[in-house]
Amino acid sequence: MESKEPKYAEVQCVEALEVEDGIPANAASSPDGESGLASSIPTATEVDDYENEPKYGCITVTWEKGEVQSSEYRDKGFAIAFVTHLVALMGLALAFGRVAWMDANESSSDNEEKSQAYHSQEGANATFDTSDPAPKDFWYAVMIIALVASPVLSFLSLTVMSRNPIMLIKASLWFSIVLNIVAAVLLFATAQPYGGIIFTIFIVCLIWYARRVQNRIPYAAANLTTGITILKTNLGIVFVAVGSMVVLLGYFFLWISAFLGVLSLDVMHEITSSAYDDSEEQSVLSLLGGFVGFLFLLSLYWTHQVVKNVLRSTVSGVVGTFWFDPTEASSFCSSAVGHSFIRSTTYSLGSICFGSLIVALLHMLHKSLHRAQRTGGILRCIVHCILAYIEALVQYFNKWAYIYVGLYGYSYIDAGKRVANLFKTRGWQTIIADNLVNRLLGIISLTIGLLTGVCTLFAAFVVGEFESRQGLMGFGFVVGFFIGLIFSGVFMGLLSSAVDAVIVCYAEAPNELHDSHPAISQKMHQTWNEAWGNLSGPVIFTLGGGLGII
Repeated sequence: MESKEPKYAEVQCVEALEVEDGIPANAASSPDGESGLASSIPTATEVDDYENEPKYGCITVTWEKGEVQSSEYRDKGFAIAFVTHLVALMGLALAFGRVAWMDANESSSDNEEKSQAYHSQEGANATFDTSDPAPKDFWYAVMIIALVASPVLSFLSLTVMSRNPIMLIKASLWFSIVLNIVAAVLLFATAQPYGGIIFTIFIVCLIWYARRVQNRIPYAAANLTTGITILKTNLGIVFVAVGSMVVLLGYFFLWISAFLGVLSLDVMHEITSSAYDDSEEQSVLSLLGGFVGFLFLLSLYWTHQVVKNVLRSTVSGVVGTFWFDPTEASSFCSSAVGHSFIRSTTYSLGSICFGSLIVALLHMLHKSLHRAQRTGGILRCIVHCILAYIEALVQYFNKWAYIYVGLYGYSYIDAGKRVANLFKTRGWQTIIADNLVNRLLGIISLTIGLLTGVCTLFAAFVVGEFESRQGLMGFGFVVGFFIGLIFSGVFMGLLSSAVDAVIVCYAEAPNELHDSHPAISQKMHQTWNEAWGNLSGPVIFTLGGGLGII
């Protein structure tokens, strides 16, 4: 059979290898006693005719290596649809938003007058007068402390994680176990044995998992430290992330204006009899109103997905530049950041919009069936579960597809096929299934939120006059907590995307990393062997219609 295009092959040879029942009978053939099948990390070598390569005593794995695509717009129909829908939303906000905001302000004024009248009647019985606004000093102190503390703590967390990655990953595993133990004890103590039994099962599974992945933690830590190195070297990408948040806030203001304005139109409502009293009438959304509301919610979720995935694609592009052309990704505001962002918002925007729309549609259908499930029906319940599974599967598929989009500029479908084929043929399914790094990042983000809240709590004490304003201290903590959680979430989201891109790049191009960053390559090579050099069983994959073992 004629090969259509050059492919890349990994050839791992074991002299006089016998295979019994699909498992190598003599895998330890290397001089140092390590497995001849997995004593070293896979390497990519271009071959002219991989199908005619000698197969006796060898295992050959082939895949098509990614290549940077030409500068042209891909999946442009979806990009046009996305931009058109944004223009339409802006037009609706300008046409109907002003009236909606005026109605909302009038309603707010009426409620404020009623609240003031109520408090004047109640007198001075309350210890905290909620009608009395917080002092400006309070708001200045809380906001300034939160906006300073959250980025400082986020940056410090990168340093802490880079110095103690293995210890922190282990701690995150046992932290999850401890939380489940606490939940189980509380459930048993409150006479809820069934819930306690469920959490006990979780505890057993988590302990088994923690013991099972002990040898994989160093490799996960190496991925984490590599991602941190890339992020700290190109820290200007944080400004892209913060800018994305500003864009989302602006969009949300337009969305609220258009949503309130359009749904306040008479045509969006119909008068029906009350469900409790036929003599009473009530206004409900008409069929048109329900459809328009569905479109608005779809727009909201679609736009959020697009902004998030543009950022993910940008990070992947920066990682790729660091990997293959390190001189272009070696400064705070490197050219890699700008070029990757421009590519993600122009040539690859259609691919990002395509995948984001699929997830948005599945999410909306899932939520609609979830609401309909309350009316009963086993069929609805089954369809709801199937859709939930499909949605999670597509989101996971997109997670890796956007890395290929950012690295090489493939279309959405091609990117998904190639990254799936890469992992399948190289037996990396179990590697990407490990969620060791993301668990740690979630705990770090929560910790930063709590620490920021503590900082703003001290700011609340400094303001003074809290003898009659006890509620402001708690409110200051909550504001600081959410600001810290949001800002740390930006940092951790960038780091998560960088780590995922590192996994893909190392699966495809380990040799290039050795050429550009030999110290990082040596560390990843060493931890790779520790994690996967002694697999407890073979990984089976299809190869040219047959089976291969790696």
